[in-house]
Amino acid sequence: MSFSHPAFAPYHDLLAALDGKTDLDALNRLAAASSIRHGAHALQFTASSSTLSAADYEMGIAASGKVPTRENNKHDFLNALAWLRFPRLKSAINLRHCQTLSQQPGEHKQRGRLRDQLTLLDESGLLAISSRHDLLEMLRGKRWLELFWDARVDVAQYMQFIVVGHGLLEKCLTPFPGMTAKCLFLYRQENDKETMDEIAAALVHAADDLELPPLPIQGIPGWDDNENRAYYQNTGIFRPGRTPLRSV
Repeated sequence: MSFSHPAFAPYHDLLAALDGKTDLDALNRLAAASSIRHGAHALQFTASSSTLSAADYEMGIAASGKVPTRENNKHDFLNALAWLRFPRLKSAINLRHCQTLSQQPGEHKQRGRLRDQLTLLDESGLLAISSRHDLLEMLRGKRWLELFWDARVDVAQYMQFIVVGHGLLEKCLTPFPGMTAKCLFLYRQENDKETMDEIAAALVHAADDLELPPLPIQGIPGWDDNENRAYYQNTGIFRPGRTPLRSV
């Protein structure tokens, strides 16, 4: 696997520690070395021997701290990598799934709005971090040209983008222009990984509804060959926001 895409930058130290290994023993050694816990349990990655429903998968992790992980599977390896880097956020996502499942039995058959949002964050999530509200509002409003071209210097100075979704990380192994993240906004100046993990987890624990605006991540300056205005004028990828209706 090639981890050259900028999305893997927050994971480089973990990948270096693994030294090319992707097996369960290597992952569990890292989890133990970092003393990672999920609730009352030490985090472990265990071989997945059966197909679980989404509800049983989440409930099993909460009850045991054991994350079912298929050997030699890119998707599951990247899920483990996200657990190792952002354990508080991943725990929060899991616990909110389980809280909803326990409170609303119908969720075992049909996932509701919040669990849909949690799944999107888990699979395609990205932390969009900035102390500049105006820049995040441009992102929210899909004002792509204004954000990534006109304010390009400010984006580089005042914004940080961290991919936390393991499904999106898998796409970044073989990147393509239309890759789209679901953004969790963090209005912060600090951007160290541990602090961001805590803040993102707190947002998930507190939210009854998660706003997750889309972001075509190849538009992030430096994440693709995007140093020209025309790149952001491709409306097939950088779709404009809706124009508000005017009252008559």
